[in-house]
Amino acid sequence: MTAATRALVRQRADSRCEYCQTHQDDSPLAALHIEHIRPLKHGGSDDDSNLCLA
Repeated sequence: MTAATRALVRQRADSRCEYCQTHQDDSPLAALHIEHIRPLKHGGSDDDSNLCLA
């Protein structure tokens, strides 16, 4: 996964968890990270449409 893809996902999510909508600034002890919606081992890809900030 490229740095540009990571930046795109963070920007798209507005630095919020895409599950609970908590902003990164409101959760200083738990850094948000990029994760696959459909895991690679189950046929997912690194395409930005299969990635979310969590």
